Amino acid sequence: MPPASKIKVAFYCFFPGGGIGQYTHELLSQLMCLESLSVSLYCPPNFEWLDKAKYETHPVLFQISSSQPLIRKMKFLMGQWINPNRFLHHAVKSKAHIVHFSNFNHLTYPAWKILALRNGQLKQVCTAHDVKRAVKILNRKWETKQLRQFYKDCRLIFVHSESQKKELKAFAGEGNYQTVIVPHGPYDFSKGHHSIQIKRKQVDTVVSKGLFFGNIRDEKNLDGLLKAIALGSDNIHLTVAGASGIAGHKNIDYYKDQAKSLGLTKNITWINSHVPEDQVANLFQSTDWVALPYKIKFTSQSGVFSIATHYSTPMLITPAPTFKEIFASYSLGEMACDETPEKIQIALKKLANGVKTSKYDGFANYQSHHTWESNASITQAAYLEAI
Repeated sequence: MPPASKIKVAFYCFFPGGGIGQYTHELLSQLMCLESLSVSLYCPPNFEWLDKAKYETHPVLFQISSSQPLIRKMKFLMGQWINPNRFLHHAVKSKAHIVHFSNFNHLTYPAWKILALRNGQLKQVCTAHDVKRAVKILNRKWETKQLRQFYKDCRLIFVHSESQKKELKAFAGEGNYQTVIVPHGPYDFSKGHHSIQIKRKQVDTVVSKGLFFGNIRDEKNLDGLLKAIALGSDNIHLTVAGASGIAGHKNIDYYKDQAKSLGLTKNITWINSHVPEDQVANLFQSTDWVALPYKIKFTSQSGVFSIATHYSTPMLITPAPTFKEIFASYSLGEMACDETPEKIQIALKKLANGVKTSKYDGFANYQSHHTWESNASITQAAYLEAI
């Protein structure tokens, strides 16, 4: 039975920024408007959206950021122990009914699960943006075992698609958890300065302008996209904008060398850094299409996809499960038959022609069915059922 007063939900966000951080911020901004809920966020002091947050915040988590890679790795590992325990201590003290994990430190789950589950006071809930972690932290076998147990101990697990729901069941097996699909809402960025637009005017004479955006990780298949462009796309200019150097993934220099060897030096503009929020709108509004040529093993939803839907920017995708599921219902761009350069190039040619004729008319329909208000309503209903 639900409590007589509001359901108190404590959210946990381990990282200070990124797509998961923004998702959490957008969802909380709507959940706080619902009369049945009292929501709060526990985050590090450098959480990117603290100044914008109108919901209750507690920036008490151990800050894991550092400009020095070795120190950053050490702080990341320390945070695996410190932060879930610190969060749960505060959640118990505040008499929360639900603890909702936006990130989960499964590496150290045995060290904090007792506090999370003791006396049945707290209902453990999570959003599985990625059902499985792509890169191990220390030991893959140990981490897989603990992640499965974490899922089994949850009361609710939110995912973004039917394909993720199936993946979760295959990975975690049977348990007492309930899986709830909450679609990914659109990401809105305010209009800002025009520095990036000015740079892009240098390539305004090209027929088709593309954008590859976000943190550069191996599963995003940038190398496959570069090879596809090299197969015969002299009339294409691609901007690659996002930070590289993520542990376990290829550095930007690898892709620059590849582009040079493919004869694409004049076809690519590189912005090798985190793109400030006030520049995102300029990038998306000055491009013809966005490339998401991800490997098929990518089963999560993409923050880049959500930004593109907000700005009605046609997309080039591969049949990664969640992308394929959405494209089956909405005309948002072109899907390659697989992740190979040859198939990506075929889809890219179709996309360039389709953009010219305004072929992709599914954005308004998609936007009306994927709102943060709707996501908050689905989340609230699941909370009420779980209490």
